[in-house]
Amino acid sequence: MKKFFLYLLRWQLSTPIIWLVIRNLGTGLFATITANFIGGCIFFWVDKIIFKSNKPEIWYLKKGNCDKCHQLGELYRLVKAENYDRTNSQPKFLCAKCSLEKLKNLNIKSIKIVPIQPNK
Repeated sequence: MKKFFLYLLRWQLSTPIIWLVIRNLGTGLFATITANFIGGCIFFWVDKIIFKSNKPEIWYLKKGNCDKCHQLGELYRLVKAENYDRTNSQPKFLCAKCSLEKLKNLNIKSIKIVPIQPNK
């Protein structure tokens, strides 16, 4: 909802640009195209900030034995996160405890460490 209100505010900020161009060039197709071009050049960057997505991390999950402690259960592999990409590396799947330990050691600020509740 916050992004929606920011977008509405941004939309209203384009009004002075359109008004100035149309006031100085008159009404018509050329003035409208010019106003939209100028607005697009400015507000492309504003929209990029408003709609910047926090790219979620990519995880692979499977059942088996942990590659670190060899515990049997649900395993997790962080594949991609901000400043972290193991897409082409040898996969290592870790249990919940070893995964949390690894995340703390990686110190990737974009990942919120939430305790993983194993299925009962």
